[in-house]
Amino acid sequence: MGKIRFNLYPSGQMKRYLLVDIVVCVFFFYKVLSAESGVSLSVTLLLLGIFLALYYAGLWFRDWRLLAAVLAGCGLMASFAALYEEWLLLFAAVFADFLGRVRSRAHLAAGLAAFPVMHAVVSFVLYQDALHFVRTIHLPFLIIQMAIPFVVRTLEKSESLKHELASANERIALYAQEEERHRLARDLHDTLGQTLTMIKMKSELAMRTMDKNPERAKAELQEVVRSSRAALKQVRDVVTAMRHVPLEQELELGRRALEASGIGLEVAGITDRPPLSKTAETMLALAVRECLTNVVKHSRARRCVITERCADGWYELHIEDDGIGMAGMAAGRPDQPGHPEGHGLSTMRERMRLLQGEARIGPSPIGGVRVDLCQ
Repeated sequence: MGKIRFNLYPSGQMKRYLLVDIVVCVFFFYKVLSAESGVSLSVTLLLLGIFLALYYAGLWFRDWRLLAAVLAGCGLMASFAALYEEWLLLFAAVFADFLGRVRSRAHLAAGLAAFPVMHAVVSFVLYQDALHFVRTIHLPFLIIQMAIPFVVRTLEKSESLKHELASANERIALYAQEEERHRLARDLHDTLGQTLTMIKMKSELAMRTMDKNPERAKAELQEVVRSSRAALKQVRDVVTAMRHVPLEQELELGRRALEASGIGLEVAGITDRPPLSKTAETMLALAVRECLTNVVKHSRARRCVITERCADGWYELHIEDDGIGMAGMAAGRPDQPGHPEGHGLSTMRERMRLLQGEARIGPSPIGGVRVDLCQ
């Protein structure tokens, strides 16, 4: 059988309360035990035991039992003040701290009412005037005690929101990782998978024709070598895509690729580009790469324009060309008539979605295709 463990503190509360408990208990016990009163030691120790029980009840519960602990605690502190020393009412602040953790507003209101009642009872017992504390320094202490629950309640909500935000960010990060795994799997299947399948088929064909047609077998093996080199390059490209890719570097590489194809590139940049994380910059750079690759391969354009701008908290990249447009691109792909999704738009959309942004495609005012990347 396993050992039964008894925890004095709720989970995660020891670090927060242990030092406070030591300080409160040492000072409170010292003030009670050193006070001059006619109360016997056994009764004093009993009252201190009840104080500890109510204190730890306030630690463990958040329902009506916490309210009961606060109400009983206020009554107990009134007894300590009346029997030992009036200044012991200051220690009622520990129950005000607990009151800020109740879940019900009705419980909060009932608990708050106990504090002025506590001061009034002590004033009546000691001075036969229930409002005597109003004319003494106990009034500001009462105000502080009644303010503590609201401060604690605000801090608790802030801490809860912080945990929820951290949990949400963790889920987003895991989701982004999972999406990136799916994207990587699709990239490998669409590129490396096809190349390896071709290598397999060429190798089997070479084996079958090795004896009957050595020349053809040799040609097939040469094709296997070329395909293997292509597969190695594809692997390197995939690995490179997983690293940080600076946006400026990708724009420069795109400029060279366009110029080599006879396409002029105009970049309208901005001087106040917002700071981008490495992940965001890499995703944008890869999306730009796919756009410019499509311009080179499919657009038949003579001119390409890239515009950066910041608007309403969004960072935007607009890439447009004066080529044949979406209809012409779709006509060049009879396997996917009517839309150019096969030209990497789905991958771009996926990348931007991971950045909480979006990718849009449409006709360009200068005649071809326009892609908007917003993050």
